[in-house]
Amino acid sequence: MHPFPLLLLLLISPTLTTATTLNFDSLPTPHGIAPIPSPYKNLTFHRASVFKPLSPSLRNIITPDDHNCAVSAPNALLGSRDAEVGPGLTFSVADNGTFALQRFWVKPMNFPEGGNVTVRVFGYRGDAVTPGTVVEGDGDRGVVKWQVEFPAGYHLPFLAKMEEHSQDDWTELRSVEVVADYGEQKLDWEVCLDDLVVEFEFEEEEKGRRGMGRVEGQVVLADPN
Repeated sequence: MHPFPLLLLLLISPTLTTATTLNFDSLPTPHGIAPIPSPYKNLTFHRASVFKPLSPSLRNIITPDDHNCAVSAPNALLGSRDAEVGPGLTFSVADNGTFALQRFWVKPMNFPEGGNVTVRVFGYRGDAVTPGTVVEGDGDRGVVKWQVEFPAGYHLPFLAKMEEHSQDDWTELRSVEVVADYGEQKLDWEVCLDDLVVEFEFEEEEKGRRGMGRVEGQVVLADPN
């Protein structure tokens, strides 16, 4: 078979596919917790830190029940709101791209008996809606939502498979927000995440002519192996 048809296809198609692994475990945490570089591998994080659950520096700060936050040791993400109201842990795509959120591990940090913790996830497709302003049932366009409730007691991280669990489409997102509320008063609560899997989509300009294309890459934030 002559290779020309394949070559022609590559020339006229602006879509490229690459796979990249983002591993938070390589980020230094000399005191058990540290800020995340911004941007970090095409994602910009707000109200989030990288932390090492088994660090001796955190021995009297977090409980042994939270040592399992790092599904792929040694690090995981830790975040919450700045206050009782407002946006929570947020990550957005750098440059002018979008991304699809496939799955990630999540659990609230240890909490007392007497209430549950609800973790809510919001995906934003545009810049019109500000993270922290969406409420359940408000019907905002361009926003996808999902939540999971954790009863009191010891918990392993939960693998949130976004499309499967929400029965919704989590593609073409600009940003994602994760918030956790404790009890009937919905007190802000810290939440840990690990091994986020996303697919990036970026616009690119071809050499010699202007065009719209997507560079897609599957990114795994921390590899359990």
